[in-house]
Amino acid sequence: MMHRNPPSLLEEEIPATTSSVTWKEPPRWLPPTFHSLAYRNFLLILTGQLSNSLSLWMDLVARPILVIALTGSAVQLGLVTLVRGLPTLFMGPVAGMLADRMDRRLLMLISKGLSMAVNVVFVPIILTGNLELWHIYATAILRSFVQVFDQPARMALLPATVPPHLMVNAVALNTGSMQVTRIISASIAGLLIAGWAAAFDFGKHDARAFGGVYLAVAISSVAAVVLTYFLRVPEGGRVEHTEESWVTSFVTGLRFCWRHPVILGVIILFAVQSGFAMPYTQVFVPWIALEVMDLGPQGVGLLLAVSGVGALIGAVAVATVGQKLRRRGLLIVVAMFLYGLLLATLGLTSILPLVAVLGLTLPVVPMLLIVIAGVGQSAIAAVKTVLLMEATPNELRGRVMGLQHLDRGFSTVGAGMGGFAIALMGGPYALALFGGLCATGALLVGVFLPAFRKAD
Repeated sequence: MMHRNPPSLLEEEIPATTSSVTWKEPPRWLPPTFHSLAYRNFLLILTGQLSNSLSLWMDLVARPILVIALTGSAVQLGLVTLVRGLPTLFMGPVAGMLADRMDRRLLMLISKGLSMAVNVVFVPIILTGNLELWHIYATAILRSFVQVFDQPARMALLPATVPPHLMVNAVALNTGSMQVTRIISASIAGLLIAGWAAAFDFGKHDARAFGGVYLAVAISSVAAVVLTYFLRVPEGGRVEHTEESWVTSFVTGLRFCWRHPVILGVIILFAVQSGFAMPYTQVFVPWIALEVMDLGPQGVGLLLAVSGVGALIGAVAVATVGQKLRRRGLLIVVAMFLYGLLLATLGLTSILPLVAVLGLTLPVVPMLLIVIAGVGQSAIAAVKTVLLMEATPNELRGRVMGLQHLDRGFSTVGAGMGGFAIALMGGPYALALFGGLCATGALLVGVFLPAFRKAD
């Protein structure tokens, strides 16, 4: 049964491990960087999320371009991103409580299945040329609403799929896999939009040009459902029946987070990074690439792809180093501060002239900065997630991950504010402002939460 006396959970950090489980050793031929892949359930979670992320990232690349093509408005671009995050902002804690009350695999299946249905319905609307702006808003809200229930259940289940000493490795590989899909999906989305338009002679303002990319989105979401179906919940990831009321359950989760400086610091930093840093991929890069650099859809895909390359490098580095990382709290604060300054520099350098390289005209300095930003983004996210999981027991992990999942909502709120900031001061200066706010937020957490700064 779940602990009936919540204060006992609040007096000390309980390691989120499953020591009673006997784990097999990874095969000798498998490099240490990929040791977590030797475990079936982790492999299924990873591949299922790869398919889901491929679908998600293609939509994240295509939808801003689609909004700009239909409206040419930075405000509409920000608002679409904003409404996509509202369900996450309000439903994240509910999703976390559900992940602590019901079969986590079933919750993941329901979430991915409903998301697949939204994607499948959206395809014929695009292909028939009947798309209107309200369809973009409606499908964005619906998809976000059903997907919010996936991440808390998946992340709460992940620690039970690998041995405790491979936790950092598993989280980093999970993060790295998302970056692989970002690279692939950004490239695929840009090429599919341009290629589909050329093949059927659609103009750049014709919504039917996006038919190919949304067909690929639907297919990827089907694969995610199939892979999740074969997942089996390990013993250490199961939840016991509880008679606690929903209100008591929610309050217990909040109190647990509030009284643990490490968890509180991680959640605040996730919110800071999501609100002020993540909009650079959702709003700022698409707008700058299309309206400042005049690179077209392929340019948007290129810039997001190189960001994914950097993020993959960062994730692989963390997966390789693994448990050897020390002074992780201080490392996160310093890295996020530098990450914010880097984004501010990216905004200011985006107005530099393009440079000819091997016959291609490219924004060389911004591309280099985006690669470095990608390294920082994934490395910081992986280390923060590990700190969160290590400090949280299984019976509370869904609620903690649900609260952490609010970062998706903050990301879309930040993206909405980013759209207005672009309209007020232009894309380059707006991105510089947001980067400065990210750096400031990291610095404040480091100053006012010394226990987090000292976390190892």
